[in-house]
Amino acid sequence: MAPEGLQPPLKFKRQESRKKQMVLSFFDNCGVIFQHYLPMRTSVTAAVFKDVMNMFLKKFKEKRPEMAKRDWYFHFDNAPCHTANSTKEFLAKKGIKVIDHPPYSPDLASADFFYFPVMKKMLEGVEIVDKSVQKDGTRVGRAIPEDRFREAFR
Repeated sequence: MAPEGLQPPLKFKRQESRKKQMVLSFFDNCGVIFQHYLPMRTSVTAAVFKDVMNMFLKKFKEKRPEMAKRDWYFHFDNAPCHTANSTKEFLAKKGIKVIDHPPYSPDLASADFFYFPVMKKMLEGVEIVDKSVQKDGTRVGRAIPEDRFREAFR
């Protein structure tokens, strides 16, 4: 009970925030190659990234067999999971050549200036139920026309 003349303190109800699910998307100038959805509240560590990279490499060989046989380069930003020594060793062991990403260069991160904004715009106003997240996200990624991907890499 509050002292006379004072109102009792307000009680706040804790409300669950919007659920977000982390998705690792791998794409090239022709479209989406592979998407992997992490369990809720999972962070991308070097170990998680290496596990997903192994899944990506398998899918890459299936979807882009001719490219997989040639020399190709991988590009990602400077997130800690990408720059960890264990990740660098893993990529070197797999023979994956990496294009260095200069610090503070968001214009070079095609995921940041192209892919994720397009996905966000296409999913705007769509309420996604837990089980449908993967289907909706994958469907939207595949719905982006190939010429949009080509343009993003010019």
